[in-house]
Amino acid sequence: MNQGCLKAVAIALMLLGVLLALVGLVFLLAPGRAVKGIILLGIGGALIGFAASRLRVMAQLSPAGVEQQLTAMATGANGELTVTSAAGVTHLDEALIRAALDRLMQQGMVKLEHREGVEYYLFPGLHETKMVKKCPYCGNEYPVSQHLRTCPSCGGNIEVRPE
Repeated sequence: MNQGCLKAVAIALMLLGVLLALVGLVFLLAPGRAVKGIILLGIGGALIGFAASRLRVMAQLSPAGVEQQLTAMATGANGELTVTSAAGVTHLDEALIRAALDRLMQQGMVKLEHREGVEYYLFPGLHETKMVKKCPYCGNEYPVSQHLRTCPSCGGNIEVRPE
């Protein structure tokens, strides 16, 4: 079955679950049918839960879902990852991960870098950069948290820039 058919089946199961849950609620309110209502409510809830889990898995395995997982992983890893580290964390197939990284590279969101025989995928927008306050005249550095505009040593204008 292709993804479209699986998604349609999951949605149909979810709708069936909602219908059974509603009928179960009606039976629950009817005198003498509480047991049938509880059973129908339970079956409906189980169908809704199963269908929702299948839809969630399909969304995670979609191209956009894989890209989203990789971007989230790179966010926590200072903007860089390897295919093997991504496969270990996401439990996805390496070919699926490479395809997603290739798409991200075509979009200009990822750059490939080789270090010591290992391919590192860099997400430039997610790389943390330390900022410093520095006087361009005397070279003194100050904490970014200090509210200085001029250098206390020489009176020059302080610049905030990446380290």
